[in-house]
Amino acid sequence: MCDLTNEFEIPKATFTANVTFGAAPLDVLFTATGIDIESASWLWDFGDGTSSERAMDVTHTFTNPGTYDITLKVIGETGNVSIEKRGYIRVTDSVIPDFGIPIANYSSNVTKGYAPLTVQFYDLSQNAVSRVWDFNNDGIPDSSELNPVYVYTAPGTYLVNLTIYNANGVSSKGTTITVLEGSSSSDSNSNSDSNSNSYGNSGESKKSGGSSRGGGGGGGGSPEPAKNVEVKELSQAYIKSGKPVKFEFAKNATCVMYVSFDVKKTLGKTTTIAEQLKGKSALVSELPSGELYKSFNIWIGSGGVATSKNIENQTVCFKVEKAWVQDKKIDPDSITLRGYVEKKWEQLPVEPSGEDDKFLYFTAKASDASSFAITGNAKGASEEVVAETQLNMDNENTNKNLNNDLKTEQKGIPSTPGFAAGLGIFCILGLFLYLYIRK
Repeated sequence: MCDLTNEFEIPKATFTANVTFGAAPLDVLFTATGIDIESASWLWDFGDGTSSERAMDVTHTFTNPGTYDITLKVIGETGNVSIEKRGYIRVTDSVIPDFGIPIANYSSNVTKGYAPLTVQFYDLSQNAVSRVWDFNNDGIPDSSELNPVYVYTAPGTYLVNLTIYNANGVSSKGTTITVLEGSSSSDSNSNSDSNSNSYGNSGESKKSGGSSRGGGGGGGGSPEPAKNVEVKELSQAYIKSGKPVKFEFAKNATCVMYVSFDVKKTLGKTTTIAEQLKGKSALVSELPSGELYKSFNIWIGSGGVATSKNIENQTVCFKVEKAWVQDKKIDPDSITLRGYVEKKWEQLPVEPSGEDDKFLYFTAKASDASSFAITGNAKGASEEVVAETQLNMDNENTNKNLNNDLKTEQKGIPSTPGFAAGLGIFCILGLFLYLYIRK
């Protein structure tokens, strides 16, 4: 009996690539090795929906950015072998730089002290394109500034989370801030190691409410006091030069549906926050005229990015409850959006964009404002405004006509030189004649 064990061995195979990282389109030469049996065949799976058969060496072009798993199946007479290399090929966008793996890290000037405790945070992260700070572990983003300030007004132990993003992933870090009950005149700045008690995404924070936001301004970090905020929602998108971008608020937590604009400069992954307020914003001096529906703020990215140098043609889509329109007897045609620009309210162009059973939807061409107010006028008030405007216009026209008639009449009276002087002399002569007759 013949021993055929070595004649038809299960093929031993592996493969290599001439390049495993690069910008799209990326050409990669794959080479299979360790194959000695001529009757074997090879099936390549490139992880992008394409495959190749019956070739030990094969070239493939990856046209789209992404991370790809490569699989080689070798089929022999005595069996099959499958080799898989997960995440073997990584392709980037040709215009997007490789930022590396994000590594979250930060410090603070103090980790323990008496209420009210002002804490300065410093982002020390590596490869961060955008960031979100949560200062009290309530799951709501509080700032996206690089080095924000936060004021804790109530005693408690607070978990602070910093989450950073780039095209390669997400990284988070957390530390605790301890706020003691007592007089602020005491030693309120206990300078313990700001990196102590740090951990990742898990953990608990015991707190007793009432912390307020420190000054962040003009970007994702909101300078609006916490007591004014009713609810807010976060949206993230990648901002790339030359392409329009839309930040959609899918949870419908606020009256803002989406914010869109055209991009002039690549900013990477960016966070936008829609912040619905309880009433008047602390950032405005007064409310605009009309019946107020909602006030809200919009913060785009880190401080200073939402400027005319970086974005243009900004549009805000918002919704208004039909119940409010009915209860307040609002004229739907009077509903408008106002933006607070240079310490005054500016009416923005608004167009209806649809409706459903509960809401009316509108779009507005937004200005450089961050604070907005949705207003409307009651039907009676709208008619009175129109009537008063018409009455004022009628009065102005009447006054103009009277002035014109008066001028015309004055022009019609003849003016004779010396007439008044002659009349005076005549009266004096008449007086002398009367006195002479009486004598």
